[in-house]
Amino acid sequence: MNMRQFKLGPMENFSYLVWDEDSRDAAVIDPAWQPEAIADFVKAEGLRIHCVLLTHAHPDHINAVPFFTAADKDLPVYLHEADYFMLESRPPLLRTVADGEQVQAGALKVGVLHTPGHTPGSVCYLAGDAVFTGDTLFIGECGRVDLPGSSAEALYDSFAKLAALPDEAKVWPGHSYNGDTSTFGVQKEYNLYLKLARQGRRAEFLKAVA
Repeated sequence: MNMRQFKLGPMENFSYLVWDEDSRDAAVIDPAWQPEAIADFVKAEGLRIHCVLLTHAHPDHINAVPFFTAADKDLPVYLHEADYFMLESRPPLLRTVADGEQVQAGALKVGVLHTPGHTPGSVCYLAGDAVFTGDTLFIGECGRVDLPGSSAEALYDSFAKLAALPDEAKVWPGHSYNGDTSTFGVQKEYNLYLKLARQGRRAEFLKAVA
């Protein structure tokens, strides 16, 4: 599995491409702001986009979805159904994802981990040793829980789930806050929120995110 990180837009959002090296089958994660940069890379590398994967439905992570669905009206867009209520308009082929399932993008397989808290339908995507955490987990930080649909309690449970991932797994967040990437081993040591969840210190976690 190969991947490319794109830092795009005024909020330092990250969009991602993941693809199978042999087949060139690809998926785009959280396309936003400057889709032409992604499209140019896809063309240059000879990739075939099989689907769009959304970590959650906040506009700054999905505003370039129409660019890709306009180019391919049969392109499936995956989003957890708990975030459907935030969509201003639905993609032509909207499909839900659920915890523990795998999305098939040609020869590429991407796992799904439901991690509510920042939004009720937030998910992380797993491909190889990469975990695309959206706005759930940042480098040294956690996602906001003061927005409609947010829940500090749910975020604690999600961080406890993320703390069980292997130390060598790589964190690829939804924004460039405090850094662009890390490993779960490093974050378990230095990210206060992940450390508290890993140690079962719910009350302290809830106080820290308040």
